[in-house]
Amino acid sequence: MKKSSFWTFVFSLFPGAGHMYLGLMKKGASLMLLFCLTIALSGFLNLSFLLILLPVIWFYSFFDAMNLRNVPYEERMAREDHFLFDMDGLLNKDWKVVLKRRHLLVGIICIFFGAWILFQNIVGPYLYQLSEIMPWLYHLINSLPTILVATAIILLGIYLVTGGKKKYTVHEQDDQDYVEYGGDDHDAK
Repeated sequence: MKKSSFWTFVFSLFPGAGHMYLGLMKKGASLMLLFCLTIALSGFLNLSFLLILLPVIWFYSFFDAMNLRNVPYEERMAREDHFLFDMDGLLNKDWKVVLKRRHLLVGIICIFFGAWILFQNIVGPYLYQLSEIMPWLYHLINSLPTILVATAIILLGIYLVTGGKKKYTVHEQDDQDYVEYGGDDHDAK
């Protein structure tokens, strides 16, 4: 069951496809998903800096598949096929438990994507006409997803920096650390 070097090379040109050709479906699917999600997120949220990850993902996928091609079939199949990230643990969990624990996060994500879909399909056609009248407002509305994500990241950062710490004045902190010494006479009384 030796795989062709030519076809391994051809399939390896798209991240994850070479791994799938070699029989590593989970690893191939996760590489393909990671590559495509990076493109989608960078385009959807106007986060062009994410595109720097594409060559890294592509080269890793290409060279890993080409190296796996040289591993004997029995040894390759003996290796455990796993996702790049621990998706096995996530997929084996009971989804009701996950949704109960993370219902607020899932709800926020659903509201965001639902509002975005409505915005794109209902408001989007009228935005083109607005671009000719008020181009600055068109650009502001067009960059709304990026503004929302950036604001959420900044708020999360502020929460993480200030959230878990209690604020004490210098005097209150000194009082908490101070323990009065009773001396040797303390036991005698």
